[in-house]
Amino acid sequence: MASYIANNKPLITAAVALLTVLAIANCIGCAVAARDLSSSTGYGEEAMTARHEKWMVEHGRTYKDEAEKARRFQVFKANAAFVDTSNAAAGGKKYHLAINRFADMTHDEFMARYTGFKPLPATGKKMPGFKYANVTLSSEDQQAVDWRKKGAVTDVKNQQKCGCCWAFSAVAAIEGMHQINTGELVSLSEQQLVDCSTNGNNNGCGGGTMEDAFQYVIGNNGIATEAAYPYTAMQGMCQNVQPAVAVRSYQQVPRDDEDALAAAVAGQPVSVAVDANNFQFYKGGVMTADSCGTNLNHAVTAVGYGTAEDGTPYWLLKNQWGSTWGEEGYLRLQRGVGACGVAKDASYPVA
Repeated sequence: MASYIANNKPLITAAVALLTVLAIANCIGCAVAARDLSSSTGYGEEAMTARHEKWMVEHGRTYKDEAEKARRFQVFKANAAFVDTSNAAAGGKKYHLAINRFADMTHDEFMARYTGFKPLPATGKKMPGFKYANVTLSSEDQQAVDWRKKGAVTDVKNQQKCGCCWAFSAVAAIEGMHQINTGELVSLSEQQLVDCSTNGNNNGCGGGTMEDAFQYVIGNNGIATEAAYPYTAMQGMCQNVQPAVAVRSYQQVPRDDEDALAAAVAGQPVSVAVDANNFQFYKGGVMTADSCGTNLNHAVTAVGYGTAEDGTPYWLLKNQWGSTWGEEGYLRLQRGVGACGVAKDASYPVA
């Protein structure tokens, strides 16, 4: 063997050199592939510009001039980096984000236009009673509830750039109550609340509370249908329209009690306030408690609850940012841990 190696040393040397060249070339190819992959995630300036242009086409977005476009591009770039970084977080998350039609809005701009919940003062009037206090859930309801499957939830709506989430949340709860009591699902008027519910803490697109919305409907002897009083996404003059659905009273769920909230949601859709600071780019999965605080700033409607495939219990929340946001307009929020303050301010109408 030694003599063979000695006699063929030039050939072996050439083979080793060839293997070395191939290995180096392969490593260069790996580096190029890695660099291309990095660019495809959007961090290269040219790739990000192309990504923004594609997004503009997809969402029909135009700007008044190049200066505005340049400014919005910087916002888009920062948001895209945030989404990409969140989704690539070590260890993974139970939820994921996605670039959507809000991608060229700053966080402050988005929160100002698309939320609008204003908590009642601590000294504010609280309605007595909780009719679900002694309810024992059936074995089926202990596992899951989904009022969509029971026909008590209208299609997902869109509040647009009007901070009246409180009106949509209250209306969804009233729609659910009415369907459960009558078997008839009717889309009701958020616009009437925006225009007319100016009692207490409510201020049209400037924010408000579901409790004051319920109080208006009680005092008005009802609320009109959406067809009779359609949504315009801006506050206008209060119109005198024939009420279609009445509310006798409303009650509040005991604060910070998710078992009580589950009992209420098993009985009907419930208006809830949440901290929506990380909701802007939510796309799917179960949003966990570590993603948000308890600074209540947005109103949605709890229309059910369940358990995800990985065993995580969740609340099923109906939002009003259109059906392209989240899970076709819905968000699943971790249940049982006080996530996003979901049980701090919950209420429901009583027929």
